[in-house]
Amino acid sequence: MSNRIWMTHLPVSPQTTPPSERVKRVLVVHRGQVLPELMAHFCDDGLQDVDIKIQLVLPDGTHEMAYDDGGVVRDCLSEFWNEFYDQCATGNALKVPFLRHDFGQQQWESVGRIIAFGWAREKYLPVKITPVILEQATFGYAKSDVVENFFKYMPESERTVFESWRSDFNSVDQEESIEILDNHSCRRIPTANEILQELAHKRLFQEPAYVIEQWAKILSPAVLSLQDLTTVYEALQPTVRKVVKSLTFPETMNVHQKDIQKYLTTYLRNSDMQHLCLFLRFCTGSDLFLGKEIIIDFTQIQGFQRRPVAHTCGCVLELSVHYDSNPDFSSEMNKVLESNVWVMDII
Repeated sequence: MSNRIWMTHLPVSPQTTPPSERVKRVLVVHRGQVLPELMAHFCDDGLQDVDIKIQLVLPDGTHEMAYDDGGVVRDCLSEFWNEFYDQCATGNALKVPFLRHDFGQQQWESVGRIIAFGWAREKYLPVKITPVILEQATFGYAKSDVVENFFKYMPESERTVFESWRSDFNSVDQEESIEILDNHSCRRIPTANEILQELAHKRLFQEPAYVIEQWAKILSPAVLSLQDLTTVYEALQPTVRKVVKSLTFPETMNVHQKDIQKYLTTYLRNSDMQHLCLFLRFCTGSDLFLGKEIIIDFTQIQGFQRRPVAHTCGCVLELSVHYDSNPDFSSEMNKVLESNVWVMDII
């Protein structure tokens, strides 16, 4: 059982061996070093028939006291991909991997195995990677609209200009257009539709072509059940409606418990995407919506010891009934989610 407190979580290819006969292996990964260490583990292409558990280690060297029954894996995947987006990809709403001098074939294949592992084990996908890249690697061609992917990759200021090109090319400020085209290494003045297709293809296919090639070795045979990537992406994206509907409260509640129910649902309805993802990760280990039911339990904790407690393996959230108001509840929930020092401490 894994438990989160405020201080104070992946098969590589289709399973060919029955679970009861698979070798068990614990992967030790340090907080703050999840990206390089998980990649180092998955450089081993022999993990496909291994029953993987993950042991997280705190920066001070102590092991988190949590039994990995799913929550630790989801948490580790969430941390890995957040680090990957920051260190190995460029873009805005959608990301594109870039070539690094210290990443060769072995490293990019390892990342591909982690993608396959996350999908097979927890139905987790890195949804900030542009869909066309995963489609190209998995199916050998892009199913999604390439230009729409490109729009979500670029900054809003550039997207506004490009969208104006499609509606009225002649109305766009030429100086601004030339500057943006120069940023994309375009040295000619083309027609609107032509340039968008060319720039999108260059950025989303040509530049990460080596990465796509390495991922294709892993994903094309492994992710057989992944047919409609657009639908999967949409399903994994957190929304207020999805998260609120995933909450399960006791059938019978007293007046104080009903107040906390109202505080929690109000808090979620007022949350932006960042806080929705933080809430999901706190409760389930995953910053994506994996369809997990979040069970709400109530406690009598008061004073300085009062804080939300989450058990990520069972997706249980424990809340004290001793909050005086909605602002009081929201303030403490924000402090917990934004503290970034969650620890799994229950076996």
